[in-house]
Amino acid sequence: MHEGKAHHDWQIASASMALLANINRDPKKGRALRPEDFNPWESRMRKVRKGNLPTAGVEALKAAIIDGKGEREVDVEFGGRK
Repeated sequence: MHEGKAHHDWQIASASMALLANINRDPKKGRALRPEDFNPWESRMRKVRKGNLPTAGVEALKAAIIDGKGEREVDVEFGGRK
């Protein structure tokens, strides 16, 4: 619950910061700023959404979970490593 309130508070604060920054910006120098540019929670979520999570096929998941093999014993890519 605390984390949800923190997200909500940052959404409100970042919208206010973006509004203030866009009021005072020079339109000839760069793009308009968005609330996501000021929100630290949004930047963390972007990293997760970009696919930084390891990917594995069904066989690798079966070997890791059911057979109890570790990452080094399974022949599959985990987040760019093999």
